Amino acid sequence: MAEIAAGAVVAEQVVSTGLELGAAAAIARPTQPLKASLSQISTSSPQDSQPEALARSRHSVTVLGDTAYIFGGEHADRSLASTDVHTVSLPSQTQSVAQHSHYTAFPVKDTVTGEVVVPAPRKGHAAAARGKHVVVHGGSDDKGVPIDEDNCIWLWDAEKLQWARIRAVTQIGKTLAAREGHSIFVDEKQDLLILHGGKTREELTAETWLFDFDAVAWTQLPSSPATPSVAAYVDNTLYSISTDSALGGSIHVLKLGQNATERSKPEALKWEQIDFPTNPLAPGPTSRVGASLLPVSTGYGRHYLVYLLGREAKPGQENQEERFRSDVWSVQLPSHGFNAAAVKDAIRDRLPGNIESGTYSWAEVEIVPTEQLEHEGKVHPGPRGFFGASTCADGKSIVFWGGLNAKGDQEADGWMLKVL
Repeated sequence: MAEIAAGAVVAEQVVSTGLELGAAAAIARPTQPLKASLSQISTSSPQDSQPEALARSRHSVTVLGDTAYIFGGEHADRSLASTDVHTVSLPSQTQSVAQHSHYTAFPVKDTVTGEVVVPAPRKGHAAAARGKHVVVHGGSDDKGVPIDEDNCIWLWDAEKLQWARIRAVTQIGKTLAAREGHSIFVDEKQDLLILHGGKTREELTAETWLFDFDAVAWTQLPSSPATPSVAAYVDNTLYSISTDSALGGSIHVLKLGQNATERSKPEALKWEQIDFPTNPLAPGPTSRVGASLLPVSTGYGRHYLVYLLGREAKPGQENQEERFRSDVWSVQLPSHGFNAAAVKDAIRDRLPGNIESGTYSWAEVEIVPTEQLEHEGKVHPGPRGFFGASTCADGKSIVFWGGLNAKGDQEADGWMLKVL
């Protein structure tokens, strides 16, 4: 509250005194649309690790440091990818060509059961980063049936190059059903994992679960009001977006607090709903599947969610001719604490002329043309969906790989979207 009060004082001083009119004019400028560049990731590989091996869909991409880890998915013939973990070193200022490698897991036996600890091949699973580990949960087999693994979590150790498994329990009286197409997020400060949505054997679900790595247990949280199309986690807050209407959609917000004490307070875990229309006067993303929702920051406390590509999913339309999208959208998140973004928002809310902070406003991201290497021949990934994607360590970039194009063919390339 002290930070908010301080921001309000600054706002009052700027607006009421009329000082620094130039600064006030700058503050009045809209925070959207974002501008971003797209660049194709060029890779070199050893002879036994060709880029064609990365042609897949319904896989995961997880960034640890300066490396993207690609796991699972299915190939063009609908066969599942192996359990090898592929890595791509991300381009930097000193290295324009990424190195592609792959690793077959070193088999480790469970000391209790004697089983070899390696996950089964899968697609539609969820993945997230936790320290030096890629965390993997759920997914389905080659027939699309969710894999029942008794609530376990898989960890790929990027240093030891091997898998480990965490056997977990659920709270008494609750059942965490096997699922695919869901999302997981790791809160490293609290050492928690949040699971949201997905499809079980029976139905699409809006369930939310919390896994405590210390307690090695799953706890069910309140379900969101609608099944999610995509979800993201930023600053102790889960954002679940449903776009199941041709006229718009909703952002559902669940604040998890900074610790278990905050979550245990009455009415603490309560979903908030923000509806948004989709029409020429109030643009926003159309309903789609196979898209990604990822957090980015422009610095100074300003955060956005980027809604990336996907396949249009009109209500009642289930055929394969649904249109793949090439557009990218962003939604501005609320500012918190005492930082430049929070102060600017407090000032904007007090400026005359109905100027608002822009919180929860949508805008299509402006893609700025960039120079591409001649042999690549592509400046945009084009329409696609069911790819793997992850926010990079700098918080301003997103890497995505593979997926299906508008013809339904699998792609083997990677792309970097960088907010400017």
